[in-house]
Amino acid sequence: MKRFSTVVFLIAIGGLSMARAIERPSSSGVFTEAQAKNGERIYRERCAKCHGVDLLATDPDAPDLTGEGFKMDWLGQTVGDRFKYIRTAMPDDAPGSLDDQSYVDIVAFVLQFNGNPPGKEKLPPDFAVLDQIVISGR
Repeated sequence: MKRFSTVVFLIAIGGLSMARAIERPSSSGVFTEAQAKNGERIYRERCAKCHGVDLLATDPDAPDLTGEGFKMDWLGQTVGDRFKYIRTAMPDDAPGSLDDQSYVDIVAFVLQFNGNPPGKEKLPPDFAVLDQIVISGR
């Protein structure tokens, strides 16, 4: 039994290593300029009332989405982690009320606002893809 547990453990560690090998940073251009622009439009309509036009919260219960707030809540997370949270919890007055592409476009805007450059391919609302992108800073 002990040998079986060891084998399972080693396979699990190997799987984690493989997953790490295919991760890429958000600073490698994981969204398009147009996508971030669309995300900005939606953000201003649906998110700015609490998180501020400049991503500095106007509501004391809402976190900043830039500066220290971004560093604490976003850096090191995967885009999939943030996408999953936002789509189930935001906007605060109507969670889950946007379509998945709108949510991922908002994430693209927040990433760009915080110094991540656009790339050539649109960020898709696909967990398999989003879970492989680690959020990095400028």
